[in-house]
Amino acid sequence: MQAVATSSMLTAIGTGISVVGTLSSMNAQRAAIERENQRLETERQMAALTALQDENARMETLSQNLASNLAFASIAGYYDDSRSFLNIQDQTRKNAAKDIAQIRLMGSAVQSKIGQLKYENVMKKQDLTFGGWTSIAGQLTTGYKGYLEEKSIEKAID
Repeated sequence: MQAVATSSMLTAIGTGISVVGTLSSMNAQRAAIERENQRLETERQMAALTALQDENARMETLSQNLASNLAFASIAGYYDDSRSFLNIQDQTRKNAAKDIAQIRLMGSAVQSKIGQLKYENVMKKQDLTFGGWTSIAGQLTTGYKGYLEEKSIEKAID
């Protein structure tokens, strides 16, 4: 009878340890996902800053080109309202607008990619939580079944 009582106690302890291990693993994995999301958020902010800096740099280049064109036109004897000069300025603006649109598109693509990664992490976290609690329920059920079997053996021995 002493051996059976010890066995049922060991089953309960083993089940408890298994449950604690599963909880610990769940918490560690959830914390890792949170760290990943923080890293992704930092990356998202850095990408937004980089896109803004690129856009500002392109706008600065546009301003310099327009001023340079104006200076060249005055040296070459063009009037600042001549068709040729206006066409040069218009093409410079169109090229800059195209470049800025490309910078914004790439920035949006990076933001979208990071958003998708963060969403996938939310889904992983939910799956992890559900799977962890399901595993714990299974461990407790198995442990309780083992406990009942050992108790029935104990009663049969008595």
